[in-house]
Amino acid sequence: MFFSDGRYGMSDSENRKTIGLVIEDVFSDFSKEIIHSVVYAMRNRTDMQLVVVAGRQVGVGNDRNNQHCYKAIANSVYSMVQPCKFDGLIIALPNMKGVHYENYEEVPKVFIASDEKRELTVNYNDEMGLKEALDYLFRVKGVNNICMLGGRDDNTDAQKRKKIFMDYLKGKGLDYSEDKYEAAEMSIKSEEQAKRLLDRNPDVQAIFCVNDQVAYGLYKVMKERNLTPGKDIDVFGFDNTRLATDMIPALSSIGADAASLGQNALDILIKRMNDDYADSVTIPTCLFGRESMDYKLDGYTAKELAAADDSYINRMFDDCFYRYRNEIIDTRAIDLKRLFYAFISKMIASTKKRKMDDKLYEEMCRLIDIFFDNDAMKYTDMSRFVTCLGALQSAMKEVTHAGPVNDSISALFSRMRDKALLAQASWWNTRNLDYDAERTRIREFIAETMVFPCDTSDKLEHAISNFDLLGLKGAAFYMYEKPVIHTIDNPGVYPDRILLKCTVVSGKLNIIKREDQLRRPADMFKLEGLAGTGKGLIAFPVFSGTRVFGILICALSRDITEKGEYLACQLGRVIGMCVD
Repeated sequence: MFFSDGRYGMSDSENRKTIGLVIEDVFSDFSKEIIHSVVYAMRNRTDMQLVVVAGRQVGVGNDRNNQHCYKAIANSVYSMVQPCKFDGLIIALPNMKGVHYENYEEVPKVFIASDEKRELTVNYNDEMGLKEALDYLFRVKGVNNICMLGGRDDNTDAQKRKKIFMDYLKGKGLDYSEDKYEAAEMSIKSEEQAKRLLDRNPDVQAIFCVNDQVAYGLYKVMKERNLTPGKDIDVFGFDNTRLATDMIPALSSIGADAASLGQNALDILIKRMNDDYADSVTIPTCLFGRESMDYKLDGYTAKELAAADDSYINRMFDDCFYRYRNEIIDTRAIDLKRLFYAFISKMIASTKKRKMDDKLYEEMCRLIDIFFDNDAMKYTDMSRFVTCLGALQSAMKEVTHAGPVNDSISALFSRMRDKALLAQASWWNTRNLDYDAERTRIREFIAETMVFPCDTSDKLEHAISNFDLLGLKGAAFYMYEKPVIHTIDNPGVYPDRILLKCTVVSGKLNIIKREDQLRRPADMFKLEGLAGTGKGLIAFPVFSGTRVFGILICALSRDITEKGEYLACQLGRVIGMCVD
């Protein structure tokens, strides 16, 4: 709440529980999928607030380079939020074992992608999906020269997947040696490791990538060598993130065929917080086939089509638009599943009758246009959609044979493909325009704040007065009275007082008066109006060099996971210039 004199009030929802989601590398697709699934699971809960605390995965080894130092200082965010009271914690730090939660010993916790033996955990059943993929390569395609681009020695999932891979090859009597394996950092920067793996294995037929990000680096190297995934070498990854569907050609990937990691983690945590019985969960996995490995989905047969019922049409939708089931749908938005049912059921009925008049055809064209104009392609990938559509069209053609109705059905399928392609092109164009607008805003912010008044205090206040140029819709910026020095060897000690400098709610900047700025760090997330219904907050440290100035708290959204750290970095640079 806001007061007329500009003071910013605390939340009146004293009984609302605060759930902390502690993750690393917030911009990775794996982390974004976890955040999204927890937000989805909390969508109807007004008694809870989500706070994401995001650090950085620090590389292995004792290197002292700038990147290593930056990541270590970025992880100061874990120390900064320690005074905050969390009622429950979901911890997804697969590369940072045993750290950053010691101060929450008595707080109910659930660990994602972890081998913590005495804690509640949520993990994938890696073996199910991986064996499905390897069985397909070995038994169906006759592939016997398979390599793996793996992960870090200290990553539980990476080592588990390596063991399954090795045991499978040995169990089938296939050749396995360490030459067929190369460890990577589990990020998109895996080109060097991919080069070494390909150099040692020039005749490789298939490569399993420990996650989708590693596959991205492999793709780049294959392109340099004029090799095409899915044609020259079969490639598949793990996690089935959006990155997999954005890659060209789209990446086959292993992912959950049931509720996601984040949803399961929240369910278990709520039971634990309520003192109900809770147990660890292992989620089944399956292979999502795409162009990088020609794994076919179950088709739709003419026999099934003849007996089609509601469940048959719903299966089509779930096959094509598989992300929709985990999407938060605005109650005012069009129900895409119902709309899909409306025109597909009419197409099936016309197929059975072998009849479709012009009025019905025009009506179905209208429904198809509404469907794709309302972002249906956000919930699928082009390769999966085209595969499902092709199987469905073949089944209908088998029922109708030749004739006018077949021509109408074919025209409707062509319309769907055209609308899907147009939607994809429009999405990419909008995305590029958004990036351009973001860069323009940052340039304006830096240019404006570099026109400094005379003394230091005026410089800082001038910068704060331009905070809204960062383009945030909901945010708060807290500063320590003096910068905290935080290094790798000597982490900073954070004071028990902090200053709320400004807030942005619905894009409107509110500068907090000096006499109203002093706050307790424990109350950093108790601000009314920032998060929006069913969303939450996310925290980023604001620092420059080894000086930590404060913390940027933003309303949680898909785009803030991509740009939040960057905005905090730019704010840190400006604050650093102001206090020098």
